[in-house]
Amino acid sequence: MIDDTKAVPKTHPASREILPDDPLEMFGVQLPGDSLLMLRLLVEEYARIGWGVDDILRLARDPNYVAFYGLWQRYGERELRRRVAEIISRCGVIRVDVRETRPLSDRLVQIDLPA
Repeated sequence: MIDDTKAVPKTHPASREILPDDPLEMFGVQLPGDSLLMLRLLVEEYARIGWGVDDILRLARDPNYVAFYGLWQRYGERELRRRVAEIISRCGVIRVDVRETRPLSDRLVQIDLPA
C-alpha cells in the first residue's frame, strides 16, 4: 500500500524554481559496468548517424565526452580503433544521399486502362 502522506506534488522542470545550488549543468561520472557494452552502444549510436571509425575516434580523444574519453584511456588508440572498426563491420554505417530532382511537368496526362 502506498503512503500518500509522504507524496510530493509533481512539477515540470520548466516550471520549477531555480535554486542556487542547482547549476543546471550536465556532467559525467564514471560508474562500474561493462565497458565493452558501453563501447558497442556508443559506436552503434554514432554509426547510425553516419559516423565512421575516424569520426568516432576523434570524439573519443575529446575529454569533454567523458564516456568515450574514458574508453580511449582504458584501451588506448590502437586497441580502441580495432574494436570500433570491428563493431562498425557488424552494424555498418548509415549514409544518406539527398538529391533534388527537376520539378515534374505542369501538364498531367490521364492514362485510361481498359476495364
